[in-house]
Amino acid sequence: MENDSQSTKMAVCPSCGEGNEKRARFCIHCGNQLPGRRKISIKNRHFFLGAIGLIFIGVISFFWLGGFESKLVGRVNGEGIIRKEFSKRVDRVKKFYESRYGQGLFEGKTGKENLNRLKADILDEMVTEKILLQEAKSAGYTSMPEEEIEKQVEAIKKQYRLSEDELKKMSGQSIEDLKAELRKEWVISQFVEKAVLKGDQTNAEQLFGQWLAQAKAKGKIETYEKLKPVYAAKASCCRSGCGGGRAQPLDPKIEQEAKTKALEYYEKKTQKRGADAKVTNFGCHIQVDIIEGGKIVVSLTYNGGEVQEI
Repeated sequence: MENDSQSTKMAVCPSCGEGNEKRARFCIHCGNQLPGRRKISIKNRHFFLGAIGLIFIGVISFFWLGGFESKLVGRVNGEGIIRKEFSKRVDRVKKFYESRYGQGLFEGKTGKENLNRLKADILDEMVTEKILLQEAKSAGYTSMPEEEIEKQVEAIKKQYRLSEDELKKMSGQSIEDLKAELRKEWVISQFVEKAVLKGDQTNAEQLFGQWLAQAKAKGKIETYEKLKPVYAAKASCCRSGCGGGRAQPLDPKIEQEAKTKALEYYEKKTQKRGADAKVTNFGCHIQVDIIEGGKIVVSLTYNGGEVQEI
C-alpha cells in the first residue's frame, strides 16, 4: 500500500527511468525536463499573458477615456469645450472683476456663490459660442481677413493708448490669443447679422433670442462641470446682454405686476402651480424668469401689462 501510494506521487523520468516527485519539472537524477509540466506551464503562461493583456487594455481605456473626459467641460453636437480654455477664461474674467470691484469679491460664502455664477455664465457663453461657430461654418462664414484683424488690434491699442505689452496685460492673453478671439467674434457677428437677422435690426434681440433657443433645443449639449443652480437672471434675448448685461433699478409696483402676469401666463400654459419668478430690468426690456426646481424653465418680457416668451 505504501509503495502504491508513493508511486502515485512519483513522476518517472523517460530519460533515465528514475522516479521524481510529481511536481518536479526536471529529473533530480539526470537533469532532463520531465513530461507533462511543459504543456501546463505554456497553458498557464498564455492564460497569464491574456489576463495581463485584458487588464492593460482596461487600464489604458480607463485612463484614456477618463483623462479625455476630464479635459473637457462639455460637448456641443459632439465638439468638445476644452477645460483648459474654460479655466483660462474664468481666470481672466475673475481677475477683471477683482481689479474693478476688489480682491474680496470671490472670498467667503458669497464669494463662492459669485464664482459659481461666473463659471455658469462663462460655460453658457462657451456653449452659445460653439453653436454659433458651428452654424456659421455650415453657412460658409469661416475666416476673417488678416488685414482686418491687424486693423482691429491697432484700433484697440490706439483707443486705449496701449503698447503691445500693455495690451497683453490688459487683455490677460497673448496677442495671438487676442487675434483668435477677434476672428471668432468677426465670424459670429457676420453670421448673426447676415444669416440670422438678415439685416433686420429693428427686433434684433428678439430674433436672435428665438433663433438661439431653437438652436439649443435641437442641438446635443452636454456639460460636465458640476455647478450649483444659478438664480441670477441674465438677458436671454441678447447675445451680449441688454443694457451692458447689468440689472437696473425697477419700480416695485411694476415688478409685482410683471411677476403676477408672468406666473398667470405660465400657470395657464402648463397647468402647473408653485413656480417662482424673478423680475429684472435690463434697460431695453423687463425680463421675467420662471424658476422651477432651481432652474429657469422659461423667460418672458413684460411690457405695458403684457408678457411674451423670449
